Amino acid sequence: MSLHAIIARRQRALIASWVRSPLVQVQVEAPSALPGLVFISDAGEAGMAGGVGRRDERNVAMVTRPGDPDTQASCWVAARYSGYRSAYLAFIREAYGVRATSAELAGFDIDHLLNRARSPQDSSFIRIEAIPAAANQDWGRLFEKAASDPRFYANQARERRTMSWVICAKLAGQTPPNGPGDQAGINRLIQYFVSIGLDAAEARDGLNSMLSFAYKFR
Repeated sequence: MSLHAIIARRQRALIASWVRSPLVQVQVEAPSALPGLVFISDAGEAGMAGGVGRRDERNVAMVTRPGDPDTQASCWVAARYSGYRSAYLAFIREAYGVRATSAELAGFDIDHLLNRARSPQDSSFIRIEAIPAAANQDWGRLFEKAASDPRFYANQARERRTMSWVICAKLAGQTPPNGPGDQAGINRLIQYFVSIGLDAAEARDGLNSMLSFAYKFR
């Protein structure tokens, strides 16, 4: 299986999980919290957290459960850790038995699902995935830059975060609106959310709330 095929499968699986339940975690305070939180919305046995290769478990963790790695395996890194691109490739090797190179990631960024600038502690662990590069950089330049303002209480205190409308859109390669006033951009995203089975009114309320809140200091 190619790396791009794995990335596409993981994207679909994670988005489908979030559509079923909003409790999908993207940030926790420490690897020890992962087994009890990552699979909280699914029936079945708890997960197990461990290292990835020889990497320090204070920097990189892998949480797994028996079954399909698309849904049963994920990679997490400390907010302070800079080697997450190679950590992701090592995770792919362990979870799928596929040896991929950095060059095979062309068109994708390996990045934190939640901007690490929003983490209150550099020891907090954030899930990483392959994200379409153009969309990832646009979200970083616009929404995530605004949402990372240190004046927000959550950026000072919350070490547990769940997946959001914005994270789902970024993972899917959807580009961001220019701000809370960009109705055309918001409508485009709502159409995407409807296409994956979500309610249009709920999507509009969720997006408008997130955008208005993130941009309130700008």
